[in-house]
Amino acid sequence: MRSPFFHSPRIRRGFTLIELLVVLAIIALLAGLLLPALASARSRALRASCQSNLHQMGLGIQMYTDDHRGLFPETTHDTTETNRSWIFTLRPYLAGTDRVRLCPSDPFRAARLTNFASSYVPNEYVAVDARDGFGRVLESFRNLNALRSPADTVTVFESADDPESLSVHADHTHSRNWHKGWPAVLEDIQPDRHRSGGTSADHTRGSANYLYACGHVLPLTARSVKERVDRGENIARPPE
Repeated sequence: MRSPFFHSPRIRRGFTLIELLVVLAIIALLAGLLLPALASARSRALRASCQSNLHQMGLGIQMYTDDHRGLFPETTHDTTETNRSWIFTLRPYLAGTDRVRLCPSDPFRAARLTNFASSYVPNEYVAVDARDGFGRVLESFRNLNALRSPADTVTVFESADDPESLSVHADHTHSRNWHKGWPAVLEDIQPDRHRSGGTSADHTRGSANYLYACGHVLPLTARSVKERVDRGENIARPPE
């Protein structure tokens, strides 16, 4: 007679190979769904941080122009005195910090900090007067108070990912040349700075932030900017 205290041993079975493969497939599927979402969320967070930097720059520029009869800060275009560049003259209006001019999505931000360069680059139209061969001013948009439409005038762009831009002398765009088309624009700015994943061949996959003279910051897709350039519009030129 079997004892009432006798229990037959339980048979423990592990995962079969098929079950293990199913589990791994499910994990891979979930990772494939989750990772792009995380990358997109991170890209949006970095873009928001960049927008914050540009908002601070906008306030700094406004305070600078208030102290200088409406004139925007200078660049190194007309001088070899680098201390006259906005990189230095705008610093006191940015709480004395250099971090504001570094975009968290900029792969060259550390080098820019070391070389007194910036992830952000002022629009040539508002930073540099157009002059003839005798030095006479032909065209000027350098006074904030004289701009016809500040809300439609871009003052600061995001600088191109170009090793040649890692210098204090790369402190303004050459946007009077942008009538030459999209390649000329890409020499100065990075319209697809904020994106999840790699860049496309024509740099239209992603977006960038743009600071306007009225102080607001607007994100624009690179594709929409290229479409305007392809129509013959110089997006940097202030309305007249």
